[in-house]
Amino acid sequence: MTAPTDEHVRPIAGRHFADPGDGPSRRWMTVFSLLLVTVLVAATVLTYVGVQTVRTSRAGRSVSTVTDPALPGFEAFLEPTPTLLIVHSSGTTLVSAAVLALNSGDVGGSVLLIPPATRLGPDENAFTLGAVSAFGGSTEAILPGLQSLLRIGITDVAVVDDARWAELVAPVAPIAIQNPDTVGAFPAGPLSLEAEQVGPYLAARADGESDLARLYRQQLFFEAWADAVAASPDPAAVPGEVESGIGRFVRGLASGSHRIATLPVVETPTADGTRLDVDADATNVLVSALVPFPTAGRPGGRVRVRLLDGSGDPDHVLTAAPLIVPAGSEIVVVGNADSFGYATTEIRYHHPTMKTAAQELRDALGVGRVVDDPRPTDAFDVTIVLGPDLQERSTG
Repeated sequence: MTAPTDEHVRPIAGRHFADPGDGPSRRWMTVFSLLLVTVLVAATVLTYVGVQTVRTSRAGRSVSTVTDPALPGFEAFLEPTPTLLIVHSSGTTLVSAAVLALNSGDVGGSVLLIPPATRLGPDENAFTLGAVSAFGGSTEAILPGLQSLLRIGITDVAVVDDARWAELVAPVAPIAIQNPDTVGAFPAGPLSLEAEQVGPYLAARADGESDLARLYRQQLFFEAWADAVAASPDPAAVPGEVESGIGRFVRGLASGSHRIATLPVVETPTADGTRLDVDADATNVLVSALVPFPTAGRPGGRVRVRLLDGSGDPDHVLTAAPLIVPAGSEIVVVGNADSFGYATTEIRYHHPTMKTAAQELRDALGVGRVVDDPRPTDAFDVTIVLGPDLQERSTG
């Protein structure tokens, strides 16, 4: 913490100064020196008090003074799973939407493809992603609804058109695909897509064909593109930045194991065509696997969890995460409890409004006891201290 920057020395009302031509008076110089010393002393005291408050207070953001990850009391803020939304547009018409996520260290990851015809809610009059894009005036308008639908935050957005697809794919083109169906100018069977054909291929759709059939072809493209980038010796196999954007994410996918999936939806024929509604339970399980450490798509959208090991087994955190994230949590802090002597897992809620959430997390873990811990915090809602009972449950 640094010294406050809003401290100002104000002129004292009614103070008389010497004539500017005579220079500052001795009395003024004495007063000024005293004021300056006072400000410096106050700033020093405030800085010290502020640092001590951050270190010891449970009402602020959690700060660990323990630096060894093996010792009790060590805590660190968890880096969430990086995410990127690639939106393929033709004007304000949404052609495709894909959410990319990276594994730890940017080695491998996943792609989740979302049909533009997906409705953003269970109501009969709920808009589809495609309609939101059209009426919103830009394809980026789908971001809030998509985050709410998937219950995750999406860090970055990249909008591409056919010309941009050609630039992105050019270093590794042509892209070899086994096309499942004849669509437009693309016959069924082996295809060798040149760079300028990628955009039209991804947008191609036969008369009466559902979004899901087109999505399958898009899935084949992403798999083939990642494989081509992985096989290329060209360091610029994906043009653009290495540390951000599409360049970072596609390179990351290609550098390790990756999974390409489509959003689980329920397809219902209607008089106007086909309606696609999200299968909420299946989507929750899938998204939790593809984005293991999500952030909330909106404030309060997920329960913020501080996840600590209380028995000396650091693998507990990795064991617990896949259980509590699908239950609607966002892990913000990981580390060790104040000791490794806990016999039972504790799920502590820090505000009465979080009691139900704590009970739901306890049900997701299958072990432990819910504890009322009234010490306030603005960094997390629930603290989970993992005991040996979780390991006994998972191996039993």
